[in-house]
Amino acid sequence: MVELSYSFIDFIKGVTGKKYMVNLITYSIAPVMFKQKPSSIITISNEYKGMYDLWKTYGEEYLKYIDLDTFEIKREKDSLILLFYDKELLNKTLYHKTNMKFLTRFGYNYKMNLDEILEFLKERYKQTLCPHELGIFLGIPVEDVEEFIKCNGENCLYCGYWKVYKNKERALDTFKKYDESRIKAIKLLSENIELSQVKNIFTQ
Repeated sequence: MVELSYSFIDFIKGVTGKKYMVNLITYSIAPVMFKQKPSSIITISNEYKGMYDLWKTYGEEYLKYIDLDTFEIKREKDSLILLFYDKELLNKTLYHKTNMKFLTRFGYNYKMNLDEILEFLKERYKQTLCPHELGIFLGIPVEDVEEFIKCNGENCLYCGYWKVYKNKERALDTFKKYDESRIKAIKLLSENIELSQVKNIFTQ
C-alpha cells in the first residue's frame, strides 16, 4: 500500500489543472468505481494545487462521466468534503442488520431512506469533526469500528486502509483488492484518457 502511494505520487508529479483533478479523484475513488467499496470521502481544498477552484470549474463535467453519486457533507471557504458513493452498494451496506443496529446508537433508524441518512450524517459532522459511524459508510466492518471506539484507536492488529481489530486475513484480502483497483486506475490514467473516457475505469 505504501509502495502504491509512492508510485501514484511519482505518476502525478508535475501534473496540474484539470488533469490533476481528474487523476487525483479517480485514483482516490477507484475502489468505489470497481464496486469493491460502498463509498469514499474526499476533502477538496485549495491547499492541494487549487483543487477547490478546479472542482468548481470541472466538477460538474466530471460527475457526468462517472457512474457514482455524490453528497456534499461539509463546505467551508475554499474547501468541501464530498462523499462519492455507489447507491446500490451503500444501501446494501447501511441497511445490513448488524450495521443498522450499530447506527441506531447514533440516532439513525430503519425508517430513514438513504437521502435522510446522508442528511443525518451531515448534521453529525456539525457536532463532531469525524463521526465514528462514518466507517460503516466507507465499508469498514462494524466489529472494527466498534473496537476502534472501545480502544480509542490503539492496539490494533494491523493498520491499512483502516485499523484492523478483527479478522486480519479478511482485511488484508480487501486491502489487496483496493490496491489492485488503484493500480488499474493508474494504468488507465497513464494513457492520458479524456474526461469523457473516465467511465472506462469501470469496464476495462
